[in-house]
Order: sequence, then structure tokens, then C-alpha cells
Amino acid sequence: MVKRLDKKSLDCILERLPDRLRIPLERARSAYEDKITEIVLRVDAPVCLYERKRLYFITDSGYLTDSAYADHLLITSSKEMEQTVLRLCDYSIYAFQNEINSGFITIEGGVRVGLCGKAVMTQGDITNIRDISTLSFRVARDVSGCATSLIGKLDPLKGALICGIPGSGKTTLIRDLARQLSYRYRVSALDERGELSASYRGKAGYPLGLCDVYSGYPKGIAANCAIRSMAPEIIVCDEMGDQTDVDLLLYSMRCGVAFIATSHASSMQDLRRREITSKMINTGAFRYIVFLSSGGDVGKIDKIYEMCDARD
Repeated sequence: MVKRLDKKSLDCILERLPDRLRIPLERARSAYEDKITEIVLRVDAPVCLYERKRLYFITDSGYLTDSAYADHLLITSSKEMEQTVLRLCDYSIYAFQNEINSGFITIEGGVRVGLCGKAVMTQGDITNIRDISTLSFRVARDVSGCATSLIGKLDPLKGALICGIPGSGKTTLIRDLARQLSYRYRVSALDERGELSASYRGKAGYPLGLCDVYSGYPKGIAANCAIRSMAPEIIVCDEMGDQTDVDLLLYSMRCGVAFIATSHASSMQDLRRREITSKMINTGAFRYIVFLSSGGDVGKIDKIYEMCDARD
């Protein structure tokens, strides 16, 4: 297994920041780059660097600290927030409007940037987000070989749902899973948010082997196109959890296509407690429910249920 932080991902984050924020983060880079999962900017608040179970701050001179009360913490101004948003959108907010309305922007290196602000509503739909107050940069990682042990424990043609809390490595694991399986099966990857392949302007940042990659498509449309045109044996996608996903699973089963996907859940009880995820597992599309560990290595398997044997 080759575990690494893709330097390009962190480079892509830092180069979008104003110099006053970027320079201290560059100075402290060696102290945090191998362990953080997110860099978060909030207006008039300290820059935050999140590890899986820890929070760090940084001073304006580039010193890393775990104290929220340290002197001279690096604070993001409203003007710097505006500058960062413009840079994320390549100075064309209009070109990224659909992504902004969905609450995230995807940039080079597979980096998804979540955002918070004031929603502008028109006839019940979000048509804009103004006064952005938070930007959360998810630091992308590629761990080649991390899915090897999982592949040996399941039949991918029976379907699998990979579950875990945020930051447990679901996307990292499913990326390597798709890559490895593509050399044995016909695999289509539904990369709605651009995180699996790190596609940016048509160029993949992470290799996905022989997968046929649908980047930026809504999952339902991508699955329909894949099944009609690419004859996949397996469809791989990230983050399922609404009614349209339930319908998608039923459709793929009727077409004889296996689904491997991820969902936010900490336990089997958590999955069954929520209406939509309960419906998802009740479709029968997933023979295996895999839970990732909340501690230790990213993508580490905690438990695997075979649905004929699963218990609360």
C-alpha cells in the first residue's frame, strides 16, 4: 500500500489563497501536511486545520498550535474571503453558479471546497449564495492499494455499500477499489463531484485504471448513460443518500448491474434508523455493508456485514 498526500492537492489549495493566508501555511506545511483532512477559513475567525480527531490553528508567523488562545492567530478577513472565492471561480462566479448553489466548488487535485453563506431563494429554489462566511477545503489523498484486502473479502458483483463517518476514508477507499476492479470487470465511475478522478477541465488528476468516468453528471443521468452505452458490470459512485438514489439502485438491479457506493453512517443501527438508507439496503442491491474505522489509517476496515447474516 502506498499512502501519500498528493502534494498537488495541497498546492492547489494554497495557491488559491491570498498571500497573507498562504505564506504562514506554506511555512508550517511540513508540520501538518501528512495528517490534516481539512483547512477551513471563516470570516473574522482563526484559520482551522482539522486532523481526524484534533484541531490545529496557525499563527500569522507560521507556527502551528492546538491552542485557540495562542497569540497572533491567523484570522481571515471578509475581503480575503471574497478574494478566495473569486480565485476558486477563476474570477467568473457565473461559470460556477450551479456548484455554488449546491454548496461546494471542485478545483484541481480532487479538492472539494464546501461553502456556507446566505441563500438567495427564488420560488423555493436556491439561485445564489451570497456573503460567503466559511470555506472548507477537503484535502484529497490517494492511497494506492488500500482496497486490496477488501477485494479479497467480497464478491464485487454482489454489490457493496462502504460506510463511515466523515474523514474515515470512504472516497479514498472507493477510488482504489474502482481502479483495481477495472482491470477485471467493466466498471463505470459516477464522479458527480469530481473527487474520485480529480477531474478538472477534462483532465483526471488521479488514475482510475480502465474505468469509464462520468464526471460532473448527476448520478441518475450518468448511470442511465453508462448502462445504455458502456455495458458496465459494476457501477461505482460516492455519497448516496436520497430517494433518487434508491430509485437508481432499483433500476441498476433490473439491468443486472452491481453497485458499489458510499454513505455516511457510523453503524448498522445508524443505517437502519434513517429512512432513506434503510430503503437503500432493503433494495437488496448491497450484499455487503462495510464499515470503516473511525481511528487509525484512512480507509481501515472495521466490520463487514453480509446482509443474510447482518444483525443490529
